[in-house]
Amino acid sequence: MTDLTTLTLPAWADPAQEVVDEHGVQIKADWWRDAIGSRRLPGVPPVGEELTRAEVWAPADDVFTLLWRTLAWGSGPYLRLNLRRLDSVAADVPGCERLLTKAAELSGSDPAGAFALLRPGRHNAIRSFGPSFFTKFLYFAGGGAPEHPCAILDRVVATRLRDECGWASLHRYGPWPAETYERYCGLLARWAGERGCTAAQVELTLFRGLQQATPPPASAPTPAAAS
Repeated sequence: MTDLTTLTLPAWADPAQEVVDEHGVQIKADWWRDAIGSRRLPGVPPVGEELTRAEVWAPADDVFTLLWRTLAWGSGPYLRLNLRRLDSVAADVPGCERLLTKAAELSGSDPAGAFALLRPGRHNAIRSFGPSFFTKFLYFAGGGAPEHPCAILDRVVATRLRDECGWASLHRYGPWPAETYERYCGLLARWAGERGCTAAQVELTLFRGLQQATPPPASAPTPAAAS
């Protein structure tokens, strides 16, 4: 395994400048309303044309409202596999509620334990709900608390960590074991402490990458802010 104590952020990374709560994506709210409603699933579907991180982690009445927001935010306009995810939940609503509630509770203190609940062994506990999505759920379960230990790990972040930060033993696409997720969360926490920011800011700057981290030349017009 790669010795993570030797890794540093790329020179272009400036996580302290990231405004995490405003990071939004375009969603298909009508699709979520219809798909969730037709299955008579609990929770409140997301609304609006855009969903920000702050809107996902806003106080929710139950884990299903948080789950739908997480899935919608993570999917954006691309809905592949979400019918399978909803069908998996519909097949065992009480079981999924117990599982998600326990994972959300553990996310505040035990990233590896929370991860292992949602991916015991080599299979996902909820069909088609793999690490790239359920680490988003574990992150958002923290409600935006700066000290929350769980962070999002997906193929974009994993690829940057491998190719640009030197984590050679990290698989770009996963699925990753719980031990790897624990090491990842620890690495981001260390970098956050060194940069005086949060782990979520580190994750977001890795997700955005060099292209968005590099300002345009002084002579070029500044592009409109991305929504």
